[in-house]
Amino acid sequence: MNDQPPLTDPADSGPGLERAIPTSRDVAKLAGVSQSSVCRVFDKKWADKISPKLEKRVREAAQALGYSPNALARGLTAQRSGIVGLVISEDFNDFYYDIMRRMTNELQMLGIRVMLFNASPHRNIDHVIRQLQEYRVDGILFTAASLSSKVSPLQCEVPLVLVNVYTDTPFCSSVICDNFGGSKEMASYLYECGGRDFLYVSAENSRYYDVSDRKSGFLAGLREKGITECRIERGDYSYESGKEIGRRLFCGSKRPDTIFSCGSRMAFGIMDVARYEFGIRIPEDLSVAGYDDLVMTDLDAYGLTCVQQPSQALAKTAVRLLFAELSQEHTGIETIHEPASLKIRTSVRRKPIL
Repeated sequence: MNDQPPLTDPADSGPGLERAIPTSRDVAKLAGVSQSSVCRVFDKKWADKISPKLEKRVREAAQALGYSPNALARGLTAQRSGIVGLVISEDFNDFYYDIMRRMTNELQMLGIRVMLFNASPHRNIDHVIRQLQEYRVDGILFTAASLSSKVSPLQCEVPLVLVNVYTDTPFCSSVICDNFGGSKEMASYLYECGGRDFLYVSAENSRYYDVSDRKSGFLAGLREKGITECRIERGDYSYESGKEIGRRLFCGSKRPDTIFSCGSRMAFGIMDVARYEFGIRIPEDLSVAGYDDLVMTDLDAYGLTCVQQPSQALAKTAVRLLFAELSQEHTGIETIHEPASLKIRTSVRRKPIL
């Protein structure tokens, strides 16, 4: 007795008359339900709380009217835009492209749109944050690691999470790779492979942030194995600086048997100079390892053994931290270290330990 009549479009536009854009109120009237029920059917947060019968009726009415939900209107109603700002560096490497892609996927699965914002190394970070807030974003994920040296307490009116960005004074929640632990594990592995005369390549000459935890973790791992001396060369993350270090190093009378570079691009430069300019065989004469599992590390030309950062874990944790603040489930500052892992390839020779 409460059966609803078949769904039909009651609006008769007639010849030559233009149809008005249908609204949720029109859908509610045609479906015989409340306007709030229509809004809930098209809101992903209610996906498991709507009865199939109600959903079917509302969607049929929406289709009959040609109704499409207005995301902006829903955001205004909820006092949210449904948009998260994602700050990246203009010269980011393929690791940061990967983490950006994974964070975007995580947000889109939650029905959140992403606004990308490019930040050059010379740009004022406070200005970037202010501009994003002008677009009424709900929160900001900041993953421009090349700007780490310039990141200091920021005035931000929306939740902000730093992703693999380093700051001396924590002022918001962040997630970073455990650089110390990953480099320490690499030191142990290289020692077990027979390495005894080590050289570490830093990025202290870079205009970007030199992750000091990578050096301290590597040296700590060597000390645990009884190695107290390790030469240091300073580069700037670039392939060219790796080549320069290689030429300077291999022209000398004493070269190490194992090199660990804090950036894989520098390792590529060292390997190319060693093989093509000095005839040094890798890994037979020299073992080389790097930090960051870039696209080129897996090429046969390099086969670089490296520390791999956990991009999927970093992305998931970053989104979780942001949503915890958006929902006010967590209001304190939290810093999470995600463990790194080793990617074993062919650039390190396994020698028996005598």
